[in-house]
Amino acid sequence: MPNDAIAATAEGLPNTTRRALLWGLAAASTAAAVAVAPDAQGAGALTSSGFPDQPESPALISAYQSFCDASVDLKEAHQAREWLADEWKHRWPLAPEALLWGANAQDGSYLDDGERDIIGRYIVRDTADLTKRMSAKFRRATPRTCFSVLTSSRAREIVEKWKRSSPKGRTEKARVRHELFRDKMIREYETNIVLAEQYEAETARLREISGAEAARLLVKEVDGRVLTAANEVSQCRAYTVAGLGMKADALTVTASALMKITKSDESPLGQIARFIESVAEVAGGAAV
Repeated sequence: MPNDAIAATAEGLPNTTRRALLWGLAAASTAAAVAVAPDAQGAGALTSSGFPDQPESPALISAYQSFCDASVDLKEAHQAREWLADEWKHRWPLAPEALLWGANAQDGSYLDDGERDIIGRYIVRDTADLTKRMSAKFRRATPRTCFSVLTSSRAREIVEKWKRSSPKGRTEKARVRHELFRDKMIREYETNIVLAEQYEAETARLREISGAEAARLLVKEVDGRVLTAANEVSQCRAYTVAGLGMKADALTVTASALMKITKSDESPLGQIARFIESVAEVAGGAAV
């Protein structure tokens, strides 16, 4: 089936590439609708589905084209950032082992952020050479992961917390043992403050001289244009299935996070999300 082939092809593609495929299909549907409409038997002629056979709204076509152009610009801005990351990868330092905290930080499981590269992507690193603080059992079970990274500000908070703590224990011996441990923690984290400051200074310097910050701001600016263009699409009326596909496509892109959350929900939001997805799929399939 043609539709099955399209879905299978699009599924494994990056979001921007998958959207480009859907845009092409929707654009082809629009072109067909515009070409066929003048042959209808009068302005009020009906198609077999019972809807007026008329060309798509020029305003919607124009708004959707602007949306597509902005989306292409966003894809190019993201690609430029990825090229920048590749160019500077050999100069980007990994965080010192002493600053590595919890594993699987890419899942957002920790208060402290995971280790990232020059453009903000999570760094998933090998654990085989992390022998100072990682046990052999951990390294075998977790050969690769992203660690959360201790920051200088977080280390200072820990130092201050230890300094404020009072000796604990029922006996004098226990209180002395706790005090020795407290002093050890203070020394360790004061050392980590220095390590973290050095790491943060070097990564900040590389982000500045590489142009990574400018690239990030460009992505943010173009992303804003995509959202604005998508809103323009949503404000236009649609007269064809392809037009509905344009509106659904724009909404799917701008509300992608909400769509993923609600798509399997049994609430009205879930029903709306599934309807939008169906409209986009039908509009795309109409061109095949």
